[in-house]
Parts: sequence; C-alpha cells; structure tokens
Amino acid sequence: MTVDISHAVRGLLEARRTGIQVAPPFALPNRDAVYAIQDGVLRATGPAAGWKVGARTPTAEPNPAPLLAGALVPSPARFDGKAMHMIGVEIEISFHIVRDIAARSEPVGRDEALAAVGDAFVGMEVVDTRLANFQQADPEWLLADNQMNHALVVGDSITNWKNLDWANLPVRLVIDDKVVVDQKGGLGAVDPVRPLAWMIDHAVRKRGGLRTGQAITTGSWTGLRYFPPGTRARGEFPGLGSVEASF
Repeated sequence: MTVDISHAVRGLLEARRTGIQVAPPFALPNRDAVYAIQDGVLRATGPAAGWKVGARTPTAEPNPAPLLAGALVPSPARFDGKAMHMIGVEIEISFHIVRDIAARSEPVGRDEALAAVGDAFVGMEVVDTRLANFQQADPEWLLADNQMNHALVVGDSITNWKNLDWANLPVRLVIDDKVVVDQKGGLGAVDPVRPLAWMIDHAVRKRGGLRTGQAITTGSWTGLRYFPPGTRARGEFPGLGSVEASF
C-alpha cells in the first residue's frame, strides 16, 4: 500500500494552526508510516521537547510519540479550556534528560540509557486531538497524532526515583478540590523505568538521538479522564510531590 505521508502531515499541521479537526485521510499500513507522520510534523514545528511513551502491560511493546516544541509547561499551568476540543488529564511519572546521546544504529543498553536521566518529576499530560471523530479512529492514527498530546505540565522534582516501590506507589487526582482517584499503583507498565529505557533506545536508533533538556513521560497512573472547561486539576504522588493545571 502506498500512502501520501506529506498529505497527512499537512492536514495535521493545518489542524494545529486553525483548530479545525481533520479526518484521517487513509488507512495506515504499518508503524513505519505512523513514525513518518510524527517525524514530518516534528520537522515542521521545531526540535522535540521530549517524548511520551506508554505500555499497556509490563511486557507489551511501548508506543512512542514526540512532545513538540513548547509542550513542556511549568506547574501551576493555565490553559484555555474553551479553545480545546477536549480536556483530557493523565497523571504521570516523567523524567528529565541530562546527557546527550547522538543518533546511532547500535542499541542503547539500560545502564547507558539511565545514565542520561536526571531527576524524575510529577507530570500531568494534557490531552487533545487534531482528529475528527477520534473515538472511531484507528488507534494507529491517534499515535500518528502524537498520541493526542497537547502539553506536559512539569511538577515537583523527584530525586530518589531509583529506590521507589512502583507497584505500590500512592497516587491521587483531585478535581475542583474533590478527590476522584486515590489508589496505589495504576501504571499499565507497572515500572516506568522499562518504557523509559526503551524510549531512549528508540530515540537514539530511530528518531535522531536524545538531547539534554528533553523530557520523557511514561504513561498514565490514573487513566485518561475528561473534564469540562473551568476545571482545576491537581495530581499528587503523596510524599513525593504534585502538579497543577487549570482549564
């Protein structure tokens, strides 16, 4: 199957510029086409601010997507909720990159990957989409649209992340002063370090390398939850830190 990657890239860029959602123009034949669309949008918008990656289970193949230039926003963040097609919120454990790794074909082992990581931080991924009727769209198209990323809010730093009991880590989501999630664990991958190391290797071998100052966020602990304009959201990993945004 031959597909017009440039047509898809132009459509997604126009949707970002105008705020008018676009229908997926064709079926995606494989993951290479997904990455080509992501890369085309990335080239047109500036260097990557980082990457998002998630895995549904501890052994599932992770799904990567770029965080575009300007995607990292400090907490407490403010967004124009009325200008968004939807307001999705996910509370995550994210990581700062503190060492460059140039693009290469050889794999990046776990030790080398983690040596490029500084602190972790409490992150809030804000989700919106450029795709019309996204509920019916092929999940690969959602991934092509940077897995619906709108922004990543950067919350409190976590310096002792290598010693945490990930499976039993308490997490809370508070919406307008009401606790809507209060649980232990919740990340599909269970241990966020596995998708983190996978993402570093993938970025180096297939996406042009890794740079100091980028961030990698590793999946939702609270699920993807949707809220109306006017919402105030706060994510907490009790004892570690928090992150806040209003819409």
